[in-house]
Amino acid sequence: MKNYSICLLASLLLFSSTTLWAGLSVPYGEGSGKVDFINNNKYKDLEEPVPFGPLSFRLVGDKTWVADTVGGKLMQYDSEGKLVSEFSVIPDGEKAYTIDKDGFPNSNIFIEDFAPVLGEYGDLKAWWVADSQENRLLKFSADGEILAELSDEEFGQLFRVEVGRSGHLFVADKATKRIYIYDENGDYCSDQNWEWSGMAVAGKEDYLYRLIYFNEENKNILVATDVDGNVIKSKTIDLEMNNPELWWVDDVAGEAVITYTPISGFEGYFNIVRVGLEDGKVKASGKLLAPLVMNRFIDHLDYTDVYIGKCNFGEAPNGNFEIVPFEMPK
Repeated sequence: MKNYSICLLASLLLFSSTTLWAGLSVPYGEGSGKVDFINNNKYKDLEEPVPFGPLSFRLVGDKTWVADTVGGKLMQYDSEGKLVSEFSVIPDGEKAYTIDKDGFPNSNIFIEDFAPVLGEYGDLKAWWVADSQENRLLKFSADGEILAELSDEEFGQLFRVEVGRSGHLFVADKATKRIYIYDENGDYCSDQNWEWSGMAVAGKEDYLYRLIYFNEENKNILVATDVDGNVIKSKTIDLEMNNPELWWVDDVAGEAVITYTPISGFEGYFNIVRVGLEDGKVKASGKLLAPLVMNRFIDHLDYTDVYIGKCNFGEAPNGNFEIVPFEMPK
């Protein structure tokens, strides 16, 4: 498991009155309707006292999906925040983790991220799930039937996964610092360098957008490539950033959404910006207090309704894992 900092409380969130739904709140614990966790409250004297809980969530249509990272399941909620369904993502039916002789958990699966496979009209067809414990990708139908498994001997530490409109699968690996691209049948297309700075897939051609840092210019370049690795376009971002992370590209509005650490250093929040694709200039900026432990702590519905994760895994089982609306800077 990777070493993450304890989640920060999102106390400065801005709420939108035009959001599709109010969000949801899920209790910590084991079993149905709860999200599992690992911390010193549950397992005393852990050698690595790092708190873990749900690392990713996704919004599809009027449903919210939560990855129970430790518990090894996907959970579906309706627009009122009520649990609709859940299913295990452990193909062989094993437990998500076992307890060793010293009373510590040994994970059999660890859901780092997951991405929806959508139909022509935006309907959910399947899920690709990134298991960083076994470094494999698992594909499930929307109701939990295992469809495929994808692994690569080069995988070292799966971290982020996306699926394009044409079905291409994009897998970001922290250990190899590469993004691997596969077609809808799971056949390899190409791989490209990655600087741990997020990624986005946009357009009907499934263009991959990445941030690449040029030290001599002290600038980040937003680069778009096709699935074969050919550069389609690039633009210098007119902003100095520390540890930037690209979240999505709205090709219709012509903008990218990026979070980053302030140049002065981390002070309990990230800066969040909307950047123009054509000129690389900041269109709007704001602040976002987000849980550091989470991998994917922000997602959107049609680029308009935006939500973020709110949690403190170190305090579990006290409190809840929450997804709350966030108003983007305008």
